Amino acid sequence: MTLQRQILWFLSLSFLLVLLVVFVVEFNTSRDALDRQMETDVQNASTALGLTLSPFLEKEDRGAIDTVLQSIFDAGFYREIRLDWYAKGEVIAKNNSPHIYQVPNWFVKLPLFKPVSQEQVLTSGWLQVANLKVVGNPAVAYQALWRTGIQLGWTLGLLYLAMLLLVWRGVKHLLRPLHAVARQAKRITKRQFGEPIKEPKTRELKALVNAMNEMSTRVRMMFESQDAQISRMRLSTQTDPVSGLANRSHLMSHLSAWLSEAGTGGLMLMEIRWLDNLRKKSGYQARDGIIPELAARLGTLCIKGSRCVAARISHTEFALLSCNGDQQQLADWLQEVFQELQAFSAQMGQSGEELALALVPRGEHQQASALLASADSALHQAWQQTPHCYMPKEELQAPSQQGWRESLTLAIKEKRFGLLRQPAMGVDGDCLHQEWFVCLEMDGKRYPASAFLAFVEQFSLAQALDLAMARRLVQEGLLDPEHLNVLNLSLATVRSPDALLEVVAARHPGLELAFEVSEDIALADPVATRALVARLRKQRIGFGVDHVGRRMESLRYLHDLAPDHIKLDQSLACYEDDNEVGQEVIRALARIGQSLQIKVIATRVEKGEELQQIKSLGVQGYQGYIMPPQAL
Repeated sequence: MTLQRQILWFLSLSFLLVLLVVFVVEFNTSRDALDRQMETDVQNASTALGLTLSPFLEKEDRGAIDTVLQSIFDAGFYREIRLDWYAKGEVIAKNNSPHIYQVPNWFVKLPLFKPVSQEQVLTSGWLQVANLKVVGNPAVAYQALWRTGIQLGWTLGLLYLAMLLLVWRGVKHLLRPLHAVARQAKRITKRQFGEPIKEPKTRELKALVNAMNEMSTRVRMMFESQDAQISRMRLSTQTDPVSGLANRSHLMSHLSAWLSEAGTGGLMLMEIRWLDNLRKKSGYQARDGIIPELAARLGTLCIKGSRCVAARISHTEFALLSCNGDQQQLADWLQEVFQELQAFSAQMGQSGEELALALVPRGEHQQASALLASADSALHQAWQQTPHCYMPKEELQAPSQQGWRESLTLAIKEKRFGLLRQPAMGVDGDCLHQEWFVCLEMDGKRYPASAFLAFVEQFSLAQALDLAMARRLVQEGLLDPEHLNVLNLSLATVRSPDALLEVVAARHPGLELAFEVSEDIALADPVATRALVARLRKQRIGFGVDHVGRRMESLRYLHDLAPDHIKLDQSLACYEDDNEVGQEVIRALARIGQSLQIKVIATRVEKGEELQQIKSLGVQGYQGYIMPPQAL
């Protein structure tokens, strides 16, 4: 029971006891007053009747005596009037049964009033003529006392309810700082820090609120220091200090993650020799002052709908990775970057002949080192020709843009797409959830979603594909009834989720469902993502974030979204014993997840040795080709 309810119960019972005492006192006072009034009435009636009857008794006027008795009896509330007339040896009696209206029988049976009677001897001179007895009727007293009790009960009852309402509002107001402290404590457990609690006027509560505000400030500083430490660790080990771009080690991690799944795209290498000439002529500061501007230009050059990674791999060499794109898109991208660098060189007063670009499509490369070696060879080839721009032709041609458009449109319209599901396992061996993917078959070859994701975004088909996938899973009853089912969402669906939520609302009530968005989406539109999470919570649908740690930004968004689970980006798959820095980053992310009560799932786990390693890193689950996706 809450403190507020305990205080309310205590005050209400105390006040009820006081009102009961008041009721009993007032009730007894009213009863005593009625009892005295009834005695007085009987006494007065007996005296008046005796004075009136005396002349008629002397004259022995029987008719007048009877008339007087009847008139007095009818005018008052008496149960009995009795006259014993000695001279005549006659008894004249008037009786009335005490019937009480609008009073319960159980109340009448209560011994509240004693019988009231008055008896006197009537004389004529020294001679006793008659004996007069008057007995009061308690019905009137019972009726008056009942009305008084009812009125008193209603009055005290209304007063009790009014006091309860007043006490409830007063206690609620007084305990408002305590509720604020409780809410602040819950927010702290989720690493959410709002404004300090307003200081109350109550001395004891003021000390408590000030202590909570101070603790909240210190915990926030501690968490911010932890986030900053992780950011510094990642920046120092994964970024180039001059350009702010990814370094060679981080690029290799992205290449390995990219090559671990089927897809398209390519790697572009560029060598800008005039940077070295500038260093020799004007010094390091002149060269390093230009590099951040060059990095900013490179960061804006990417194929539409594709994820790109820019890196500086040596003093004069840079790399751009496009994770999606067909042969024609890559060729157009190479020309766009080459023209941009030519314009930048001219702007810096340098010769455009002192730079070369080469782009190698993904092709059949399986290892990051092999792809980088091919890119180095292509860059040498670029220096041998004019202009210094080279891209080898891909032997195996991927489908064209038009082919992708037609296939995707038809697959969405007629639900001609395949479904894959892959479990996310807990380190203890339990299945955490089943994640669903879309695949597409073209020309006898199956393509995973990573192969055509850029085209889905480019042709604005992402929301339609999300909706078609959800409809098929729900309408055909394909969702796993024993485990949580997870579906990935695009940015377009996050911004307009009404149709999707309507579809999944029709699922069987016993089926558990959750949605995932990538870190890129959560950072691209945080307002829409928070609004979606709020709606999912109301419908008891889970929420997760994928590819966490891909971008070199703060993880503060996790505090606001409070997802149920997060999946680390594949570029963080540093499970080798010699990669202590990468493992420390995973441990730090796992600690953040534990403090926020978020399940942290490692990805790209392919070997049993890696599974043993991640258990020591503090994560709760894993996913990868150690348990590959299964076609439905």
